[in-house]
Amino acid sequence: MRANPIRAAFAACLAAGSALPLAAAGQESAEDPLEALFAEPTPATPQADAADELQTIAVESLREPAPEPAPPPRARQLEEIVVTASFREQDIQDVIGGAHVFGGRALDEAGATGVEDYLIEVPSVSLQKSGNGTAKIAMRGISNVNESDLGYADGSPTTGVYLNDVAIQGSGVFPDLNIYDLARVEVLKGPQGTLYGEGAMGGAIKMVTRAPNPNEWELRGALSASQTEQGDDSWDGRIAVNVPLVDDRLGARFVATRRHTGGFVDYVNLDRPDADAEDARSLRAALTWQAFDGLEFEYLHLNDWTDREQFPVVDVGEEEALINTREEDQYAITDFSIHALTLRWSLPFATLTSVSALYDTFRDTRRRTPVLQSVLQTQFNELGLTAPDIFSNASTHVVTDLDSFSQELRLVSHGSERFDWIAGLFFRDRNQTFDQEKREDSVPEDPTGLFTGILGGFNPLQGRQEQGFGDEAFTQYSAYGELTWHLVPEVFEITGGLRAFTEDISFFIDTRFYGLEAFLIGSNPDNLDPQTQTAHIYVAQDLKTRGLLPKLALGWHLNPDHLLYASVTRGFRSGTANVYAALESGPPIVKPDYVWNKELGIKSTWLDGTLITNLAGYHIDWEDIQGTVLGTARLGAVPTDFAHLDNAGDARVVGAEASIVWLAPDDLTLTLNAGYNDAEVTRPNAASQVRRGSGLPNTPRLTGSANLGWGFGLPFGLQGDLSATYAYVDGQLIVFESDEYDTIEIDSYELIKGHVGIARDRWKLQLFGDNLADTRAIVSISAPTPQHTVLTPRTIGLRLSYDF
Repeated sequence: MRANPIRAAFAACLAAGSALPLAAAGQESAEDPLEALFAEPTPATPQADAADELQTIAVESLREPAPEPAPPPRARQLEEIVVTASFREQDIQDVIGGAHVFGGRALDEAGATGVEDYLIEVPSVSLQKSGNGTAKIAMRGISNVNESDLGYADGSPTTGVYLNDVAIQGSGVFPDLNIYDLARVEVLKGPQGTLYGEGAMGGAIKMVTRAPNPNEWELRGALSASQTEQGDDSWDGRIAVNVPLVDDRLGARFVATRRHTGGFVDYVNLDRPDADAEDARSLRAALTWQAFDGLEFEYLHLNDWTDREQFPVVDVGEEEALINTREEDQYAITDFSIHALTLRWSLPFATLTSVSALYDTFRDTRRRTPVLQSVLQTQFNELGLTAPDIFSNASTHVVTDLDSFSQELRLVSHGSERFDWIAGLFFRDRNQTFDQEKREDSVPEDPTGLFTGILGGFNPLQGRQEQGFGDEAFTQYSAYGELTWHLVPEVFEITGGLRAFTEDISFFIDTRFYGLEAFLIGSNPDNLDPQTQTAHIYVAQDLKTRGLLPKLALGWHLNPDHLLYASVTRGFRSGTANVYAALESGPPIVKPDYVWNKELGIKSTWLDGTLITNLAGYHIDWEDIQGTVLGTARLGAVPTDFAHLDNAGDARVVGAEASIVWLAPDDLTLTLNAGYNDAEVTRPNAASQVRRGSGLPNTPRLTGSANLGWGFGLPFGLQGDLSATYAYVDGQLIVFESDEYDTIEIDSYELIKGHVGIARDRWKLQLFGDNLADTRAIVSISAPTPQHTVLTPRTIGLRLSYDF
């Protein structure tokens, strides 16, 4: 078996243009902003206040009859959790399909700043962070298995991301926003194509912000400081202010966060200890206007900015020492902004919702991409030798700017004893431009300029190797509907849905090559440009797609405490261009891929509402997987192994997951989650070199977590709480298995975190710890060279919060 050339091939291609918060009844509700304007606040009980401090992860709860003015219930129960997964308020125990919810208060108390802080506790969900700020989320084995993460020509994420009702996922980079002052985060597993459309083929993450309150002032804030083992100090500050402007009519809410995350990787050849620091800030403003009874307008603005210096990647074998010997200057700056206007109008028969959104993602990144070194190694592979490390300082600088406008109109019926329905229209126009420059700074510069004057771009003594730009454009129109028929009210229901869509995708890239790469590309005379004395490649591609995304679900309420359900749903991801087709590597267009998810589950509540057990099993067929495969290309006249984006074939996933939540005596809450996924390629693309039976990348077979929360009283009117979480992630592949190259995979790892806190009145002080066992696990292996992204080492800190 040859040494793995997929990394070398992938680098060579760049030359072408390269919990759920559990509480007793009384915890903050997850109300719709419109509903909140008319509803009277429900006073919390002392038991609820204590239980509300507990962080757990689960799906809950017992549906209770409408309360009458009466004494408090005789025993504590798990609270009813209301979600809007189907665009109407619904108890999560009545939602057909896998769903987890994280309450905003628990997220704030855990200091959550992004998806990695909570997804690790969701069964059958895994996260691979590449270190440069990008991430791949796998839900039930469905993820973006393209190894590229430059930000263009990468394919789209397979998990939909929503801020309130605004879809914010784009192409390439997964948007991991800094979060604070949320009402909740809903994690919906399985295809959500009928209601959520393109990109939600594995599932969706819906972040719901706290709505402005037009009647009350509110001030919330938190400060934290921490220290990382073998690393630098970190700090975090957050504040949220609610401003009532006109009673019952007009309110505003302002949220700001600022944090510095200290680095822990030493870049020894750059003499930069703890070089992978990150700074981030976020500003959010929301304004809600109740124009008249039944009509509400909400405006939302968000700006989210991060700046990561170097990346938390280490050399092979240096996971304990946390050392990187590379010389490239790497960084990633991301600036995300959104403007959204939402109208909600309560009509006699339904609620009309209009969501108009404009968002922009600007990203400036430089990362290691040793193209020439990889091409050299490819040639040495044929001799069974290792190439000398000649080109040791190679990087690509990429600037992308994505603009997107979307408009959605949706009617949701008020509901009846027999029928509930949803009908909607959706439009999105998205465009991303990109500029990239590739350098090999280990190549000595022409000191006299003599060779440059004679040879122009073909002068081998220069660092610049590529200069290019391009554009990706995407337009989609879709219409959708869903009807639920309560055949036997509160006992048996059937839901059918359908989404029809049409979309256009176009792509072009224009690249000029210099120096040593110009000699490679220019060895094909068709690529020569004598006027500019460079090698030149231009490629343009487009794709038109139409499709249908159906859904069928059955729900049988065996009694008010037990729901048995079955569903069949389809998910979809848009096709994309293969930029490397210009080098005869792969087809010019990568077709869309689809999934069919067949699921059977039961959601149950026991022991007077103190025990929840949710079980599900599913079978997923994944058609025409978009992924990185190995082929052969020509760099000019030179044939070489070459990695490109293509449809790798078909796969299937068979899995099961379970969640158990027990509200035990003595203010103890125990949450257990487990997921199992058996995934394999069933029909590989003949040209992909993927092995039949290969596992799917980014798909651990087993995932699991356990959380224990305890609230207790202390002297002097103090309240204490404790939370401890254990998570396990099984080993997983980084790329498809093949008979042509070595398998690349990462080992299983465990994570332990927790906190202990004391509170009085509106103040709370916590001592927290992340990765308490100081696990030095590899969580991803970066392309195109095997640099290992590692877990942040043990981190201990203090957090002070105030809520008025």
